[in-house]
Parts: sequence; structure tokens; C-alpha cells
Amino acid sequence: MRSIWSGYLSFGTILVPIRSYAASGNLHISFHQVHKEDCGRVRYKKVCEKDGEELKPEDITKAYIVGGECLQFTDEELNTLKPFSTKIMEIKGFCEMDEIPLEALSKPYYLGTDAPTKGGAGKSFLLLKEAMKRSKKVAIVKWVSRTNEYIGMIMPHGKGLLLKQLLYNEQVRSIDEVEVLESSVTDELVDKGVQAINKMTFSFKWADYTETYTKEVKELIEKRFLGEEVEAEEFSLPETRSIEAELEKMLETD
Repeated sequence: MRSIWSGYLSFGTILVPIRSYAASGNLHISFHQVHKEDCGRVRYKKVCEKDGEELKPEDITKAYIVGGECLQFTDEELNTLKPFSTKIMEIKGFCEMDEIPLEALSKPYYLGTDAPTKGGAGKSFLLLKEAMKRSKKVAIVKWVSRTNEYIGMIMPHGKGLLLKQLLYNEQVRSIDEVEVLESSVTDELVDKGVQAINKMTFSFKWADYTETYTKEVKELIEKRFLGEEVEAEEFSLPETRSIEAELEKMLETD
């Protein structure tokens, strides 16, 4: 894997040289937009809305519009806001894993050691990892990438560390905003629901689950490439019964 960020993890006064790697990849197939008549690729150009001129990268800068005034900034100016923040991932403290709300968990990254030329990289990394394992705590960190500040959770994982980016509290909407219709169920019906859950309980094996939609898309592309006809199937919901009848069906002895 290729590193996407390198810097230092600050553990008190100890600086741990680290590199981060994307822990996930994209399984999906991307289609191009093309012109129906000649299959020419549709490209998106960067055009100034005022004069219609197509712009090159060197013609573009960052700006913030306030009161109708365009305030322009260079990357160098923005980088001076926090001179070292783009290289330091600061550990703010440690907590129990179950203190972190599930809805806050976001993207996963792996953390490994940086180049051996940075003194003490392996020892300081291992110290932090083993201390976290023994204390059974996770670390809460803050770091800056480009112009955005992130928070995350770090925990020991395999031979390295796992970083899970966390959403900020203000990013997550309240479940109170979700419409849930009022209803009621009897204790007897709930007991049958519990029985159905117990009957369907199994040992979850992550590796058994594969992405099948992309496989079907590839088969569709292959058929089209070979000149075969592709028939579109209509989607229809299966016939359903009442909740009571469905539970009885689920609880039938195999």
C-alpha cells in the first residue's frame, strides 16, 4: 500500500513518526459519460462564470466571498495558520471504546511506522501500542489534512494501529428528526420475535461476505462486449403475509 500521510503522533512529549494508509478500497465500477452519437467522452472544463474563459490550474486560487468582496488566499498563506499542524497528529487523551457513539465512527486507516532514519520510530510506536493494549484504552486524536481538521480514534490492530476517523458531534443529525410511526405489539409477539432472532443467530464470518453487485455489472459488460442481448428484469416485491404469519413461518421446524 502507498502511504497517504506521514507525520508524527504526539504521545505527551514523545513524538512517534508514523505513516497512514487507506484501510479500504473501492470495489465499484465507474462508468464514463459519453456522447450518444459518437461515444466521445464528456469532459468537464473549469470555466470562469464572468467571462466564460477556460482556466488553467495556474489561473485558479482559493477565495472566500464576504459582503460581495472576493478575499483571495494562496496555499502558502493558509499553511501559515498552523505551521506544524499538518505534520502532527495530537493525542488528546484516552478513553473506553464503548464511550464513543457508533454513529460517530467513519473512515478506517492503518497506521504504521515511518522511515527508519527517524530515530526511535519503531520503539516509540511499539511502546504506545503495547501500553494501549495493556490499559484496554483507545486514543482520541486530532490532526489536519490539507485545510480540514479531523478527529479520530486509534486502537491497536494486528501489527500496527487502526485509526477510525470520527464525525464531529455537530455533523451527526439527531435521530429525533426521523419519523417513526407509533404502534404497539404484544408481549407474546415480541417473544416470538426473540425466538426468530435466536433461530437465525450464527457466528459472523466477515470474509464470507463479498460484493456481488459489481460482479453482476461485470457480467453485464461482458455480455454487451460479446454482442449478446441484455434483458432488463422488472423488480417486484415478494408476496408478504401478516407479521404474525411471517413469524410462524420463520419458527417452523426445519
